[in-house]
Amino acid sequence: MRLWRQSRQAWRRAPARRQGRQSWQYRGGGGGPKYHRPSKQSFARSALQGLRRLFGGVVTPRLMHGRTIAYHGTPSVENARSIAKHGFAVGGGNALGDGVYLATDLATAKAHAGSAGVYLKCLVALGRTCFWGPTMQARYAAWCQARAVRQDNSAVTACLLQHGYQTLQNGKVIVVLAPQFVNPTAWKRKDRRIRVLSIHRAADDRRIYV
Repeated sequence: MRLWRQSRQAWRRAPARRQGRQSWQYRGGGGGPKYHRPSKQSFARSALQGLRRLFGGVVTPRLMHGRTIAYHGTPSVENARSIAKHGFAVGGGNALGDGVYLATDLATAKAHAGSAGVYLKCLVALGRTCFWGPTMQARYAAWCQARAVRQDNSAVTACLLQHGYQTLQNGKVIVVLAPQFVNPTAWKRKDRRIRVLSIHRAADDRRIYV
């Protein structure tokens, strides 16, 4: 009975000890105390470094764990059927480089589909995403100048892929980066980063099966 009371008292005191050490950091190794309180200066230094990273225009690839829902508009049911069966085709002449274009906004996808078209609801794995802006634009221009490359849509994709990016996001538009081929229809393939969830008519949002 005495051992039971002692174990219950020890159990009750354990949370208090754990809470007391939440503001302490483990130092480890060597002699002296193993725990110490971080100084206010270290907190201030870490906050300053965080602000510098935030406003310093860091453009290194950001690994974004997770996926997002995006939409792809197409003007005909036949195109949607081909995409569901064979995959997406990568074409050129796009403002944000070569790749598969999707939109996080349903209205944008419907605008590309038109009143007689359809849209595909997709689950997109973002991976390393580049958020295009003035800093990335300057970096891209320097990359083209160093290689004597003409600045065009394909060069945007090549630059981003060589820098380790997998997707590009600008506003409501998401581009799953992929090189363009001369005959894109022959190179249709199912990209593992894009999974088609459903297909709907743009006019009334009714789901259709192809």
